Amino acid sequence: MQLRNAAYGLLYLLLSSSAVAQQALRGVIHKRGGNEVLIAVSVQNSTQKKFNQSDMGGNFRIAANPGDTLIFSSAGYNRDTTIVSAWMFKEPDGYLVYLQPNVVALTAVQVDEESNYRMDSIKRKEEYAWLDQVHRVKLAGGKTFSDGVGVSFSPISYFHRQEAQRRKLRKRLAREEKDYYIDYKFPRALVARVTRLQGDSLWMFMNKYRPDYAFCRKASGEDMLLYINDQLKKYRGGGK
Repeated sequence: MQLRNAAYGLLYLLLSSSAVAQQALRGVIHKRGGNEVLIAVSVQNSTQKKFNQSDMGGNFRIAANPGDTLIFSSAGYNRDTTIVSAWMFKEPDGYLVYLQPNVVALTAVQVDEESNYRMDSIKRKEEYAWLDQVHRVKLAGGKTFSDGVGVSFSPISYFHRQEAQRRKLRKRLAREEKDYYIDYKFPRALVARVTRLQGDSLWMFMNKYRPDYAFCRKASGEDMLLYINDQLKKYRGGGK
């Protein structure tokens, strides 16, 4: 009976602490320098280990309290890190976030560009390292919920949703990491210089002829230049 009461007491504390953290911060994510909203942006509360993403209207909502650290990230944009303040919850239109496009400048040394990509990749892995942590809640005497005889519930049901969210986030981060790599191999600045396209034309070309991850992994700098030129011929109708 004492073990069961201890188990219920611990679960109550877990649920109570979760309820305290349910204050939600909402807002909209925009591309800096324009009115364009950004969809599928990863929103992480690194303090509470919560995560979400922006919807089709650029809107986001995440559990947060003043003092928490939020990280906004999306392939092709610089990450934005902010500390939550009380005034953010009072904004009539929600807290507005502006992400700066990650425009890769052309450099003479390809090794430097690769080094920058690898450093950013390491930082991203460090930020989400908590996803690989395994949590085992123990009772008095070193036993888990499932160890006690007569305990009428299991922590599996309580943590199932959280673990499902973790698996979903891991898959999303794996996809985003591939997108970051494609952006590194197929940078906007390089495409603009080779094609001489600008504005909407450049945007349409890069989206229509964006290479896949497998090609980028094996393509050299020369391979990428040839690829861009070949796709430019198709874009201008020369491939017909």
